[in-house]
Amino acid sequence: NRVYNLKAHLRSHTNSKPFSCPDCDRSFSRKHDLQRHARVHTGDKPYMCEPCGKTFPRSDALRRHWK
Repeated sequence: NRVYNLKAHLRSHTNSKPFSCPDCDRSFSRKHDLQRHARVHTGDKPYMCEPCGKTFPRSDALRRHWK
């Protein structure tokens, strides 16, 4: 995990983005970012606000909703 994080960090200095979305022209330096982006195309919204039932594709969007 530390090695992967270092490699991802080094890519930030070279602007290398080896993880490409097969559905659009976006590319990412980290595989995790590509996987998170894929929800744009699938419509997957795994994060739900318990009180109101609204769903979100990302945990940060749910946290923003709570504020």
